[in-house]
Amino acid sequence: MQVFLCVVLAALGALPTPAPVDDAKARAIDAIARGELHAGSTPGLSIGIVEDGLLIYSRGFGYADIAGKRKVTAQTKFFAGGVSEQFTAASVLLLSQDKKLSLTDRVTRFIPELGMARDVTLAQLLTHTSGLPNLSDVPGVPRDLSRPLKLEDTLRALSKTKLVAPPGTQFNRNSLDYALAGLVVQRAAGEPLSVFMQTRIFEPLIMTSTFLAGDQGASGSARGYTRENGHFREVRGPDPTWLFGSGDLITTVDDLAKWDIGLPLLLNVDSVRSMWSANAAAGGGLFGMGWIVDQRGGQTFVWRNGTLPGYHAMNALLPEEHVAVIVLSNAGSPNAASTVSPERLAYRILDLVAPLPPAHIDNVIVRRASEWLDRLARLDIDRTQLTPAFSQYLNDRVVIQADLRSEGPLESIVPVESFQRSGDTVYVFDVRFRRGSMRYEFALTPDGKIDQLLLEPNS
Repeated sequence: MQVFLCVVLAALGALPTPAPVDDAKARAIDAIARGELHAGSTPGLSIGIVEDGLLIYSRGFGYADIAGKRKVTAQTKFFAGGVSEQFTAASVLLLSQDKKLSLTDRVTRFIPELGMARDVTLAQLLTHTSGLPNLSDVPGVPRDLSRPLKLEDTLRALSKTKLVAPPGTQFNRNSLDYALAGLVVQRAAGEPLSVFMQTRIFEPLIMTSTFLAGDQGASGSARGYTRENGHFREVRGPDPTWLFGSGDLITTVDDLAKWDIGLPLLLNVDSVRSMWSANAAAGGGLFGMGWIVDQRGGQTFVWRNGTLPGYHAMNALLPEEHVAVIVLSNAGSPNAASTVSPERLAYRILDLVAPLPPAHIDNVIVRRASEWLDRLARLDIDRTQLTPAFSQYLNDRVVIQADLRSEGPLESIVPVESFQRSGDTVYVFDVRFRRGSMRYEFALTPDGKIDQLLLEPNS
């Protein structure tokens, strides 16, 4: 263990002093962040950018505590939500490297009281293909998220249920999978998950501001808010025991940058390959082990977002370009359209620091994208062209509130780029109306259904 720690610390310590991002890009990123604050989508934001193993940009904006006027910095701690899964998956993989377990092991090797999961493997937990029911569907599990959840009670209730799908056949993003993976780590390592992460991940990577909320609570972190009627209201999330293994990480952009840089130092090539290999189960699409495995400009693009009441996070990595973008915010709302989207911010920032070459976009796509600008202005929505999920989001109220007609007639539409995201092809245009210009994203599924229409004012 000591040799391992010294090797990783030496490697990180050898990194040169970070060089700042150039002034023009920094000003553009600052403008993006301040635009979100001005729009009232979040009280605070923290953004970090990694390039070639260096943290080139690390800044905070707005407030971590509105009432106390405590400002966000690059060292402000936030709940990271689902980004926590990356660390639980890495913990299992580290134990696999130690030969203390195998990804093909059955869950019952470590949790024998869970007989109903006797055919579920550890790999299936990490890829969300276990077939286990969602915790909210298990009879006997308490429903009060503000009170601690006792693991023994959960296992007892689970043992009386059945799988909802054969293991390995269906994808279902289920926090229970990672709660059980965290328990496996504890039993295989013989110590709490938080202690294992501290000694094997946080300390080697010098992540001095990262911990699990179950141990220390949310002490010193940004307060979480939701937006209601145009105002922010502080919101209390679930007791940390409900987030065990799947959402209880508290961290900073500076520490997540160390994680993105140091991941290949912690895990061997086979482990990294396992994390970044999309599973083949029905509905699984692009999910690996704690990461979503995507494409951008023909290159590997891995990312993971995280949402909790009052918080929203994004960690995005282009391994082949050695670029990462991290966005942490202290706003989260059931009505996602009313609060900040760190995912969208990360994509915009990536366009600045790792721009894609201009793409040739077929005239058929240009005509269809133009057609839909006209439809939005006329409130004429052909829902047969939309995916079911997007059709549900793009209800009549959303279309009316967009008020695209007020921009005046469309004067020009200029293709900018196209790229892959979560299985869709996203076409990007600069569009000019009589009364303003916008950046327009038009996303299509492989079968030609529209999965996104996004219009944002050009900065």
